[in-house]
Amino acid sequence: MKSIKTKLLFIVILIVLVSNGTLGVISYLETESSLRGTVQQTLRATAKNVADKIDEVNEKHLCMLEGIAALPYCTDDSISLRDKTLMIGKAAKINPEYENVAYYNEKAQSITAFGQFIEIPDRVWFKEAMKGNRYVGRPVVSPVNNQLMLQYSVPIYDENKNIRGVLCANVYGKSLCEFVSEINFGKSSHPIVVDMATGYTVASEDVNNVINQQNLVDESSGKLKEIFDDMMRGNTLGSSYTDSAKGVKMTCAYQPVGKSCSWAVFGAAPYSDFFAAITVIRNIVLLSTVIAVILSSIILFGFVAHIMKPLKEVKDSITKIASGNADLTNRIKQSSNDEIGDVVKGFNTFTEKLQTIIAQVKQSKDSLGIAGQDLEASTEDTSASITQIIANIDSVHKQISNQGNSVQQTAGAVNQIASNIQSLERMIEGQSSGVTQASAAVEEMIGNIASVNQSVDKMSSSFEELSTHAQNGAQKQDDVNARIEQIEAQSQMLQEANAAISAIAEQTNLLAMNAAIEAAHAGEAGKGFSVVADEIRKLSETSTVQSRTIGDQLSNIKDSIGSVVSASAESSMAFRVVADKIKETDQLVRQIKAAMEEQNEGSRQITDALHSMNDSTTEVRNAAHEMTEGNKTILAEIKHLQDATTVMNQSMSEMSVGARKINETGAALAGIAGKMTESINDIGSQIDQFKV
Repeated sequence: MKSIKTKLLFIVILIVLVSNGTLGVISYLETESSLRGTVQQTLRATAKNVADKIDEVNEKHLCMLEGIAALPYCTDDSISLRDKTLMIGKAAKINPEYENVAYYNEKAQSITAFGQFIEIPDRVWFKEAMKGNRYVGRPVVSPVNNQLMLQYSVPIYDENKNIRGVLCANVYGKSLCEFVSEINFGKSSHPIVVDMATGYTVASEDVNNVINQQNLVDESSGKLKEIFDDMMRGNTLGSSYTDSAKGVKMTCAYQPVGKSCSWAVFGAAPYSDFFAAITVIRNIVLLSTVIAVILSSIILFGFVAHIMKPLKEVKDSITKIASGNADLTNRIKQSSNDEIGDVVKGFNTFTEKLQTIIAQVKQSKDSLGIAGQDLEASTEDTSASITQIIANIDSVHKQISNQGNSVQQTAGAVNQIASNIQSLERMIEGQSSGVTQASAAVEEMIGNIASVNQSVDKMSSSFEELSTHAQNGAQKQDDVNARIEQIEAQSQMLQEANAAISAIAEQTNLLAMNAAIEAAHAGEAGKGFSVVADEIRKLSETSTVQSRTIGDQLSNIKDSIGSVVSASAESSMAFRVVADKIKETDQLVRQIKAAMEEQNEGSRQITDALHSMNDSTTEVRNAAHEMTEGNKTILAEIKHLQDATTVMNQSMSEMSVGARKINETGAALAGIAGKMTESINDIGSQIDQFKV
């Protein structure tokens, strides 16, 4: 068991650890929370400052284009497209940031610096400007000079506020990357600019990320993906995440770039750039806690050793009393007036009281020894008497048990007979029920057979009528076939007539052509005849067209008639097959009817036999019921005898148990008396060791 010194030392160390740990944790959390808020405000302010500066640059380029677009010569139709392009292109030479400034009319037509005519109506910057919008495009590599370029465009309005063209400026995009590389996020990190519409990088410290069209939104995952998604929705916020590639905790902030474009500034820096001081504070708190524990342990060890010195003296005195000859006259010297002195005083009082008690116990020892001897002798006499009583009870109990076994055997035999009678009665009941059900089933079957016979009769008459109708249908189908063959022959005659009409129309056409030729030879005298020839020719052409139409329709009719003839032949064959099958089915129905009549006669005979069996079963069931009643009376009498025997057996068992318990109690009492004597002797020997 641990000493009080160790327990006190443990408690004090625990208190120091808890107090210093709590104070350190609270200080750490408060400092971290305050620093985190300051860092987020700083990062947001930095991101907003970068976004504002980028917005200012965009506004500068757009305002420059709008200033040029407001000049009169941009809408002057008397100035050619080439002259306008040359005049506006001179503006690019004013600022080295511009690669080119170009003019495009409302048809997206312009003249390049090399004097080539171009037309590009499908460009996004042109479409947006023609809608009246200012456009700022993300940097792309120009196919002309193979450099990173930014495109700005604005619409050109005339005096009536109608859009007359578009001004477009190409600005070197590398300058934007150089700008963000000069801005620090944390110690050595730099912000990036992302297009919120597409997710592509607009500006970065590494120009290759812009050239290769890096899509940070698609490449991100986890917490960073959620941050980019929130940024793409145009929100402004700061948060923390873990860089999966570097395994470094990062803190970030993001800010949309004004209204001039769909860009956003995103800045991230390692968490340690801002929170390294927090780590130092945490280490200082841990070190101070360890030092406080060590100093507290040293001080407490000396103090507890001084306090525990009097208790050690008390311990030595008590050990001396316990290890001697039980001298209760020995006392501990009281050397202090504090709580330890009170403990010594209480121990001396307890020893004095114990001395008085032991002295009285010594006087009672001899009296207890004599009483123990008398109790032991009386216990032996009682045990002998109880043993004789138990022997008599066992003899009576055996006789009653034998009688009970005989009654049990008799009851078992009677119960077996009763069980057999009940089983017989159940069998009779089951047989009676089965006969009744069979009789009902046979009667129902007879009714069903009669119903089936009636249905078969109706089916027979229906098959005869159906056979007659089928034969009539076949005859009528033959008549239809004959009529269709007549129609086919008449259709052939119509085709021949139509061919004759077609030939007449061709001849008429030839005559009309000859008449027209002759009328032309006749000159003025043949003009009237020429009109008649022309009408005859038109009539001939109309007749030819109608003849062809009639011929096509007659061909279709012939084909339809051929299909009808084929279907009619198949229908006649089907009618004959149906008539044959109806005859076969009629014969089967007649056979079924004969079989059902024989089945009806056999069912009546079965019904008569079941009625006779049912009467015999009723007489047997009545006799079995009378046997059951008599057996119940015998079982009741045997049950009374069995209950009486059981009561006697239980009473004797209880008497035997009681006697045995008395015997056991006597034996236990004898043992107790012996043990009591031994205990008295032991107590005497122990008490004799005390010096009073």
